[in-house]
Amino acid sequence: MEPRDEAIDLEARALWRRLREDPPPEGLTGADLLQILIAQAGELKYDRYSSPHLRASQITRPRNPASS
Repeated sequence: MEPRDEAIDLEARALWRRLREDPPPEGLTGADLLQILIAQAGELKYDRYSSPHLRASQITRPRNPASS
């Protein structure tokens, strides 16, 4: 296995352990594990402003209490 693939596998398994209580399934690659995690995450909610006249510095959002 390539060092890059091995690193991805290790990171994917670590992420699996942080997000789930069950151990990662054996015999799957890191890419497979990531696909499962993403599919099970559901739809992520986010907002996006797209305008040629609106700059990021012009967008005001409420403060995140966790970052204070």
